[in-house]
Amino acid sequence: MSILTNFIYSTLATIGFSVFLHIPTSSLIPAGLSGGIGWTLFIVLDNASYNPIFSNFLASFVVSLFSEILARKLKQPATLFVIPGVIPLVPGLGMYNTMLYLVQGNFDLAISTGANVIFVGAAISLGVLIVTSLSKTIRINIRK
Repeated sequence: MSILTNFIYSTLATIGFSVFLHIPTSSLIPAGLSGGIGWTLFIVLDNASYNPIFSNFLASFVVSLFSEILARKLKQPATLFVIPGVIPLVPGLGMYNTMLYLVQGNFDLAISTGANVIFVGAAISLGVLIVTSLSKTIRINIRK
């Protein structure tokens, strides 16, 4: 699939999750764009580096940064944009395959896939955590 097609589909999927999460109507498009940008960046980085952990980290970092900017501009909480924005990055297939390998008794593949899923999840969390912490620290210092 092309980059543009990935962007469009991930944006639409993120908007769908945003509706499911009851995000205000005025924030649906910006939330969708955060997911579209994050997924597109992940695809580009993963194709360039073949390192899904690093690609997910940078993509979640950018999603979180974009969400903090949107939160200030639209006067909404950043979580309205972060949570739907990282949903396309969540390694759902990896989680499914880990459980499938466990049920099938293929423990070597289950451990390998499960470890990769844990590292990807940690990378996504770390990307969001760093931007959120820096944003709060900067806001506190500006207020002083």
